[in-house]
Amino acid sequence: MKQFFALYVKELKANKILFLFVLLLIVGLNVYGLIQIEKVSQEHFSSNRFPVAIIWTILSAFSLALSPPFLLAHAFNAEWKSETHYQMFALPVPQYTVNLAKIAVVASMGFVGGGIVISTFYLSMIQIANLLSGPKLVPFEGKEVISFFDFGFLFGLMLVAYMVFSLGLVTGMEGIKFSVKRYRGLTAVVFFALAVFLYIRFFQQGKVALDFLGHISVTLSGQIELAPFVYTILMGVIFMIIGLVVYEKRAEI
Repeated sequence: MKQFFALYVKELKANKILFLFVLLLIVGLNVYGLIQIEKVSQEHFSSNRFPVAIIWTILSAFSLALSPPFLLAHAFNAEWKSETHYQMFALPVPQYTVNLAKIAVVASMGFVGGGIVISTFYLSMIQIANLLSGPKLVPFEGKEVISFFDFGFLFGLMLVAYMVFSLGLVTGMEGIKFSVKRYRGLTAVVFFALAVFLYIRFFQQGKVALDFLGHISVTLSGQIELAPFVYTILMGVIFMIIGLVVYEKRAEI
């Protein structure tokens, strides 16, 4: 555990400027979006001004979605481009520990950014609700309104599923890519296409197999199934394990 923590800190320090830039970008987009939404009055709500105001918050969500996969790929490739991967392979720790530290650092940044985006979306929804019909957020069967806990749980579950799947997919791509000496880019693309195909191909079967997990009650949409989220997480874990094992056993240095 001490070795993992030391590697985690090392990865965090090595990429702190890039991570800080991404987080500041997300914070900036969200703050600016909230300011713009606050400026939208009742008479401007249905005009062209409101879509322009909300687009900044949506843009921050897209930035969050794209950042972790690219940052993880950058963390893998930076060591090979700088030729410091020899030092990583010389460490007296398994390579999967080194790579898990990379994943953990990027995931940490993603969850911090996700918390910012989810909170901003909730505040934006409150402002929209105030413009529409007063202080209540989204009515459910005319009685219930979604709380921050329900909202955060729903979107937090979506965030966890996306993060595990996307980071697992990238880990698999990088592990397969560095297991060959030639056509690494093509190899990564082929793995990506195959992984996405398999995910989609078995999505329905996976949902049915995991249907025993049942539903959870969320005020915004009544009940939602857990199976799609768990299936997505499991597929991400499988891709991640493939990448870690192949990188450990077959990486060409």
